[in-house]
Amino acid sequence: MRNITGFAATLIATLVLAAASTLGDLIWALWIPTHRAVFGLIHGALLFMILGLVLGVLAARDREGADSRPLPALAAGGELLAGLGGAAAFYALFPFIGWAAMFVAWMGLWVLTAFLNRWIRDWGEGLGKTLGRGAAAALLSGAAFWAISGIWLGGSTRNPDYAVNFASWFVAFLPGFACLLLQQRDRE
Repeated sequence: MRNITGFAATLIATLVLAAASTLGDLIWALWIPTHRAVFGLIHGALLFMILGLVLGVLAARDREGADSRPLPALAAGGELLAGLGGAAAFYALFPFIGWAAMFVAWMGLWVLTAFLNRWIRDWGEGLGKTLGRGAAAALLSGAAFWAISGIWLGGSTRNPDYAVNFASWFVAFLPGFACLLLQQRDRE
């Protein structure tokens, strides 16, 4: 099986997560009349479970063989826990720093995702390089997330423009996935 290039993997992951996030926006708008922490915890867990599933499928496709079969489930489970933790961190920090807690949680999730990606991809990358990828993903995706935050901060969350939301989520996820999935391949 031919490996998916880092560019293609970045594009696939970004498109899937932009679609999942837009679906989340639709669910919030149609079926969640008031914000409750339990909904936010479920949202964070499910969204990042999808992120883990995408990373796991991409890694399994690249690795081939019996040892790659559990990667999608393992990655989805790991990211589900990370997403739940990120949402919990938001709710714990919100009373102290307000909406800035969303950006802190978002950036922390990218660092955690870098380490999960390192583990499932088995690139033999050093911890320092993984931390650097995670920090770059956190900073760049955090800045993009801040730039698009108008879709849910002060914007219309009851009747959103889903095309704008999809494009916004694409912009928010792209730098994070680019930092994690683009690399020079030595083994192709």
